[in-house]
Amino acid sequence: MADSLLATRIRHARYLGAAREVALPDGSWDLLFVRKSGGPWTVIQTGQIAAPVEVHSDAGDEMLTIALRPEVYMPRLPGRLTLNQGVLRPVEGDRRFWIEGERFEIPDFENAEQLVAALTRKGLLERDPVVALALRGARQRLDERSVQRHFADVTGLGLKAFQQIERAHEAAGLLRAGQTPSQVAAALGFTDQAHLTHSLKRILGQTPGRMAKAAG
Repeated sequence: MADSLLATRIRHARYLGAAREVALPDGSWDLLFVRKSGGPWTVIQTGQIAAPVEVHSDAGDEMLTIALRPEVYMPRLPGRLTLNQGVLRPVEGDRRFWIEGERFEIPDFENAEQLVAALTRKGLLERDPVVALALRGARQRLDERSVQRHFADVTGLGLKAFQQIERAHEAAGLLRAGQTPSQVAAALGFTDQAHLTHSLKRILGQTPGRMAKAAG
């Protein structure tokens, strides 16, 4: 986990065999550093996603993921331009890459937050106060329509979509804790159990029954 105000988590993995993982919408966007079977590094900036995405890895692959909070963005490439996309960043030599004309060292797990700090010092990462307040449900000087438009521009997703993602993860947690789908639907304000099922399938790729069964 990351303690940074900008990064929500940092993950490093080396794969001993073929693996199929599913990246789920969680409100963050990522900087990915991927090396296939000891080959050259690839650096990818991913935008927000609104549905599950399969990620396939092979034996010998290595991946470092820096997940950035939703209120953090790149002013020169805001979220509206990266939704459901990955942007390749140029790599130089063995351990260096470029973002917007600035060169940085490809990090390891131990110094990944130093890269986040360096990007911030260069003005390539910023924390948006309007998005941060909206996520907390706090009052703002802007009217609701302006907040919604600003939120979508910075993150790529609307505030309602973020709230749906957050509620889906909360529902999954309750199901895994032993609550029934009908109990979860009632507790979290879903219209009915069918609404809960549709939401979890769309956002997390699983039905409530499957989640409950996996927990049991």
